[in-house]
Amino acid sequence: MKKIFFFMAALGLVLGLMVHVISLLGIYIGDTVPYVWALHAGVFVVWLPAILTLKKHPELQQKGFKSNMTPKQFYGILFKGTPPAVVAISAFFFAYMAINFILFMQASMAGMPDIIDGKYVLHNHGEIIRELTEAEYFKMEANTIRGFSGHWMAFYAVAMGILWPGKESEGVRAEAQGKA
Repeated sequence: MKKIFFFMAALGLVLGLMVHVISLLGIYIGDTVPYVWALHAGVFVVWLPAILTLKKHPELQQKGFKSNMTPKQFYGILFKGTPPAVVAISAFFFAYMAINFILFMQASMAGMPDIIDGKYVLHNHGEIIRELTEAEYFKMEANTIRGFSGHWMAFYAVAMGILWPGKESEGVRAEAQGKA
């Protein structure tokens, strides 16, 4: 079962990356691909098994989540048995998420695009700042998807690392060695 969720996370990462690249080009696909927002819900679908996997992890059960572990120790346990390439992918997308979020926030500081009374507008908490052209509106909508897709990629990548299929046998082996 864990393998299925791993492959779902991998698929989510690939699809999130595709959406992200398209949005970086300033193309808004929300109208043409209405199910693009399913990637948002998909994050929760793979994170529930990831969290449950962590709760069953022998080292985390022994030390507890709230112990005085350093981040390096925690991530060492989190990604134990995960190939270095998958760990690097997870780390890259997690760091990229932070950078992308800062850039997204800067790009959307002016406000959010919306359609009010049939007009494309930029507003901030309901206060209309200015009218937008159709091109400006869709470019800003693409920026919104870019902001979300940066997070999707990070969460899917980290879920992949947690759910790596080869780790299951190592966790069982570690548990068996602890009892012997």
